[in-house]
Amino acid sequence: MKNIGLISFLLLLAGCTTMQERPTTQQPSASATPSPEEETTSRIDYPALQNHLDMDRDKESFGYKEKSFNTCEVGYGFSPSKDCHKEQFVVINFRLLCRESEGTISTILTDDDLRPLERRNIRWNLKGIQGVTYTDNDGYAQIVTSSRQSQSGQRLRLAIGNEFLYMRSNEIKKVITPNSWCDEY
Repeated sequence: MKNIGLISFLLLLAGCTTMQERPTTQQPSASATPSPEEETTSRIDYPALQNHLDMDRDKESFGYKEKSFNTCEVGYGFSPSKDCHKEQFVVINFRLLCRESEGTISTILTDDDLRPLERRNIRWNLKGIQGVTYTDNDGYAQIVTSSRQSQSGQRLRLAIGNEFLYMRSNEIKKVITPNSWCDEY
């Protein structure tokens, strides 16, 4: 009888302990849970990592540049012990200008024919990676990201509002957009 009472007490105690370990908040649905790559990407301190890797660039240093690094050795949001791998740190500098004229022209475009796309949100996609960057008062912008594989030569999509264009990531420098890009969004 004593043993039955002791066993009952232990079962009750174990049941209470198990109940306390369960989360008290409702878990988000599967569609709202970010993927492991999205979770890691959202915690990365890109400006600090860019400085650490000596990838700071003047805004007029146009084009694509990448540098390989080991995720477990750099920190800045990457785990020092989990999922260690090589990644490419990518910096793309470009300038967006729109031309005031429509259609085909027979003269060479000059600075008087072009206007910088000032203070615009630019949505970008680069082979499964996406983000938003901003142009400054002179139309300069920079994309900073990292990827497990080189993004050199991949299709880069830039979009403002409903307007978009594709270019190869390693070819983008100064981009002259059609007149429709001149409109404010």
